[in-house]
This record gives sequence, C-alpha cells and structure tokens, in this order.
Amino acid sequence: MKKTIGLVALLLATSTAHAKIVTTEDTAAQQPAAVKAKPTPVNAQSASVNVHTKQKVKGFYLGAGVGNTTFDSLDFDAPNFKEDGGSYKFIAGYQFSRVFSLEGQYTQYGDIKNDNNGYSWSPSAISIAANLGYTFRNGLRPFSVIGLSSIDLGESVSHPNDEVGVGVRYGFGLEYAPAAFRGLSARLGYEVDLFVIDNYIRSDTYTLSAFYASVAYKF
Repeated sequence: MKKTIGLVALLLATSTAHAKIVTTEDTAAQQPAAVKAKPTPVNAQSASVNVHTKQKVKGFYLGAGVGNTTFDSLDFDAPNFKEDGGSYKFIAGYQFSRVFSLEGQYTQYGDIKNDNNGYSWSPSAISIAANLGYTFRNGLRPFSVIGLSSIDLGESVSHPNDEVGVGVRYGFGLEYAPAAFRGLSARLGYEVDLFVIDNYIRSDTYTLSAFYASVAYKF
C-alpha cells in the first residue's frame, strides 16, 4: 500500500513539473511575437505624421501684399504733401537657411501730392535685399531687411533732375509659416526706401515707407 501511494505521489509531482515547463515555454514563445508585432503600426503612423508635417525652410517663394503709404522729408517739414492711395508689393526670393534669404520686391506706392501747386509723384521702387532672421520650428520668423532700391518718382511735371535714383531699403517684420500650411506663409512688415534728391542748391533726403501685410507660397 505504501509503495502504491509513493508511486502515485511521484507520478503527480512529475506531471505538475512537466505542465509548468510546457506553460513557461509556450508563454516565452508567444511573447516575442506579440512584442515584435506591437511597434509596427506605431512606427508606420509616426512616419506618416512626419511626412505630412515636415517644415519647409529652404526654397523659392513668391508673394504679394498691400499696405499704406507714408512720405516724409528728413531735411524740412512737408505739410503740403499728402499721401493718396495705398501701396502694393510683389515679392520674390529664395530662402537658403533658417537665417538668410535673398529677396527682391516691386513696390508701387500711392500718389504723393502737393496741395499748393498740384505737383505730384506716383513713385515705385524695385529693391534687392538680404532678409535676416530666424525660422523657429513653430513657424514664426522675426526678420529684418537691408538692401538697395531703384526709385522712380513718376513726377507729374517734367523735371530736369533725374526721376530715377538709388535708395536704401530697410525694415523689419514677422512671418508665420506653420508646417501644416505646406509652404504657405503670412507676413506683417514695415519697410522704408530712403533716397536723396539733388536740387542744385542743396540735397534733400526723403523716405517712402509702408506698413503692409502679405502672403507667399514657397515651392
């Protein structure tokens, strides 16, 4: 009887140990497959998100904007000169990095009229300037511009002096181009053309400026 009981106990112990080994091996065999299968959809989803939210930094861009027109003289008061009409801008440039881009503009200013004698200008400027700033990852880019401009005064009365002169273009602004817009950007800026007119007796310095808003697309 004792031998029978001992034999049964031995068989039960052996069966239990074998069951534990099988269960452990099955679990170990199944676990790596589950772990390996898990990251696959996550990685695919992450890659998809990165493709659709990649920020455009470098590239050629075109834009247009509208603003006001302000005229001033740095050498004398000009109360009789009045601005009539807004400014229109056409912008083309290439951004080389987060810091630097080279930008050309055509600006058509509003008319500048003298109420005393009816004399007026219809000035325009073609400029080339360095655009210096920094493009943050959230799409904001504070910037400043400095360069040269060719100014056509568009005088209403023929004048012996040159109607076209070279000026200095400078200004600053803030641009916003989030990655979700895929190359589309909006800008608020203030830019000035400073130039000199030689009146034989003396030279007078003037400024034409504009606060403006513009939109652009980077290819």
